[in-house]
Amino acid sequence: MDHTHARIMVDGELVPAGESAQIPLDDGLVRGDGVFEGLRCYDGRLRTPDAHLERLARSAREIDLPVDLERLAAELGAFCEVVPPSCGVRVMLTRGGRRIIREEPLPARADSWELSPQWHRPTPLLSHSKTLSYAANMQANRRARAAGADEALLVEEGSDRVLEGPTSSFVWLEGERLVAPPLELGILDSITRRLVAEVTPLAVRPATLAELADAEGGMLISTVLESQPVHAVSGVTRWDPAGRRLTEIRAALGELARSRTADPAPAGVR
Repeated sequence: MDHTHARIMVDGELVPAGESAQIPLDDGLVRGDGVFEGLRCYDGRLRTPDAHLERLARSAREIDLPVDLERLAAELGAFCEVVPPSCGVRVMLTRGGRRIIREEPLPARADSWELSPQWHRPTPLLSHSKTLSYAANMQANRRARAAGADEALLVEEGSDRVLEGPTSSFVWLEGERLVAPPLELGILDSITRRLVAEVTPLAVRPATLAELADAEGGMLISTVLESQPVHAVSGVTRWDPAGRRLTEIRAALGELARSRTADPAPAGVR
C-alpha cells in the first residue's frame, strides 16, 4: 500500500480520501514524545481493542501524557467503518495533544525469515512503553537487512540475553515447550504473547543467544504480523520453519486471534 492513499484520521476528523493529512508540528512529533499502538482488523473488526487501549493508557502514564480513552475508542470505531476489512491500524498520541489514526498495510507473507542479532540496551525510562521513539528499532532492522537477513533480533549488550524483535516478540521451542524471555529484561508486554499463552503453556526464562543453538524452532509474534516462523538466526542456528509443533501453535494462535475481534468499548463500560 502507498501510504499516500491510506485513510487517516486526525483529532477525530477523517482526512478526505486522496488528500494529504495536514498535521501541525508539535514537540511530540519533533522529538518523538508520544505513544502509539498497532492494531489489526479482521473482517472489519479490531482484534483485542480494549487490551490495546489499556496498554496505550499505560504507556501514556509512563510518560505523563493525558489520554481520553472514551473519545479515542469512539474515533477508532468510526475509523474502522471506512478502512478495508483486513488491514493494520496505528494509533498515535503526541505531547501536543494530536490524535492520529492511520490505516497500514498488513505485512507481506513469507514462508520464513532469517534473523540477524543486533545488540541493544533497553532504556529503563521507556522500556515498558510503546513510545514514538523507535529510531533504534528501525536502525536495527536496517542493519539486519544490510547483512542479508529479513529482520533483526535484539540482544542485550553485555549479557547476550535474547530480547525481542524491533516490532515484535520472539519465542522459541525447547522440545515441545514454547519459551519466552522475561518482561523484566525491558521488553514489551506483548498482547499477542498473552494469546500464545492461552493456546499452549508458555515458559518464561532468560536465554543467551548461544543457547538458541539448542532450540528446535522459533518465531516472531505481534498483533499485525500474527506469527512469522524463523528458519535461521544468523551465525547461531538454523531451524525447520514448518516443524509440527510450531505449525500447531501458529494455527491455534491464528484461530484464537480471529475469535477475539470486537468493537472498541468506551472506557466507562470496560
